[in-house]
Amino acid sequence: MNDEYESLLGRLRARRSIRDFQDLPVSRADLSRLFEAARWAPSNHNRQPWRFLVLEDRARIAALAAGVGRRLGELAESLPAVAAPHAQELVRHATVFGRAPVVIVALHRRPVQLAQPLMREAETPVLVSGEPLSVAMAVQNLLLAATALGLGTCVLTAPLLARSAVEAAIALPAGCEPTCFVAVGYPAETPPPPRRKESGLIVEYLDSPTPP
Repeated sequence: MNDEYESLLGRLRARRSIRDFQDLPVSRADLSRLFEAARWAPSNHNRQPWRFLVLEDRARIAALAAGVGRRLGELAESLPAVAAPHAQELVRHATVFGRAPVVIVALHRRPVQLAQPLMREAETPVLVSGEPLSVAMAVQNLLLAATALGLGTCVLTAPLLARSAVEAAIALPAGCEPTCFVAVGYPAETPPPPRRKESGLIVEYLDSPTPP
């Protein structure tokens, strides 16, 4: 089998979501390497709609996590009783970035509205626009680069539920929307390989094989 493919597959299998980090800084040189990998991701019409805001101040990161936790706690008060027991778990997952020495806020540009008539049949117009998906591909490049550098990462979208807390702590660039948070640091844990569905459960070939 192709050696380059095996090398890539090994990197993909080695990546883990890390939620516990060593108390060590991440160098600007390594952060630059992450963004160099990210910027080579494909994007819709090569618009490269990504922006990355980098937080390195531990006190500011902790304050942001605390603000997100408080706001989610307030929002959880309106949950129905059956969902309330899960609120603390949500807060815990949403604020895990507070343990990281670096937090990257990945942003996508808001889609232009000129093609709105074409979106009438799309249930998720923002995804059809391609902007969030382009950023997601850039983030995946970043995650793989981090793994190659011995860094751990964790992607979070739950903090975006506390939008007001995020905006109170971070000045978002005009015309941009947050896509996700990425916690970055040196791992203080070694999670086991995650379970994965077999390919036969996720792939369906719609056409018969072409005769040789």
